[in-house]
Amino acid sequence: MENPHEERQAMLLSRIIKNADKLHEAIIEMNKAVAEINTANEDIVIASELFANYRRNVAYNLTATGTKETSLSE
Repeated sequence: MENPHEERQAMLLSRIIKNADKLHEAIIEMNKAVAEINTANEDIVIASELFANYRRNVAYNLTATGTKETSLSE
């Protein structure tokens, strides 16, 4: 005669293992999707860095020449 608690524990353990495998597959798929998104956004990141540098250079040059005016956003 088998132990009913052992059978139940074995069943629960198999369910946990199956769910952990499914979770692992889902995380791998999500990581691939995030990597694709990051690759697609590389150009946007470069463009935003260019605009930030341009804005900083313009502010410096306006300050250096003394022609900087206060804007409404400041």
